[in-house]
Amino acid sequence: MPVYADPTLPAVSLLAGEGVEILPLSAAPADALRVGLLNLMPLKEMAETDMLRVLSATQLPVVLTLVSLRTHVPRHTAPEYMAAHYEPWRDAMAREFDGFIINGAPLERVAFADVSYWPEICSIFDSLRNASTPSLFICWAAFAAMYHHYGVDKTLLDRKISGVYPHSVVGGGNRLTEGFDDEFYVPNSRFITWRQADIDRAVERGVKIVSDNPDSGVYMASAFDDREIYITGHSEYAPLTLDFEYRRDTERGMNPAIPVNYYRDDSPEAGPVVRWRAHSRLLFANWIGRVVAPFGKRR
Repeated sequence: MPVYADPTLPAVSLLAGEGVEILPLSAAPADALRVGLLNLMPLKEMAETDMLRVLSATQLPVVLTLVSLRTHVPRHTAPEYMAAHYEPWRDAMAREFDGFIINGAPLERVAFADVSYWPEICSIFDSLRNASTPSLFICWAAFAAMYHHYGVDKTLLDRKISGVYPHSVVGGGNRLTEGFDDEFYVPNSRFITWRQADIDRAVERGVKIVSDNPDSGVYMASAFDDREIYITGHSEYAPLTLDFEYRRDTERGMNPAIPVNYYRDDSPEAGPVVRWRAHSRLLFANWIGRVVAPFGKRR
């Protein structure tokens, strides 16, 4: 099913080259599900392309709106681009959207309270919860929302968790893992995790651990009957995103480890083996079909 989005986005033409059809907003049917994306990633166009790609695998029509913060000016994206393609957050948006996605930002080494837009994003977390808007928090946003709602702080690691890790479904799973295999792969790229004792306290308050890995930690957690989904990995990543990050960090002299289970024969020259595409598409199809569609229109 096609996704409807701003036709002037660079992602639209890029995805057309992959055979992914993104239709203009003017063609969206009246019953299309409205999904907002608060895109905190510094490379906006890459994140937009990744999200449109995975949402196009859903079986229901989806209108994607790009949302920006009012209190933060991105350093890596031209103001003209933001003004042309993004809508600044308004509190009313929590009830206007059927579902909402917030992705990550490279702020792992910064204390949450020291993030310049921390008050605004906390207000957004509260608005989404108060409106019962199905929300999907990815990577840094998952850690930020978990800290805001449950006081679970992030733990900084000495080495980056980087690679494509096998995960399993625990505790019976949830709506998003319906149809998942016993073992499935997820790209991870982060310097932070949760301590088990801290996440156990969140579980006591109603958080459910849905999937994890002994090496990379919790991958998915949920709360409020799956209306809040916390995902620490990057199922939406394109095949070459981890390669881009590895080569970037190498050029910066950071001496990164070769991403786990990513390159054929662990050789960057041999290119990646894509192990996560099918489950990535199923994840987002399940979120749209099993969470956003039944819950989004009830408000």
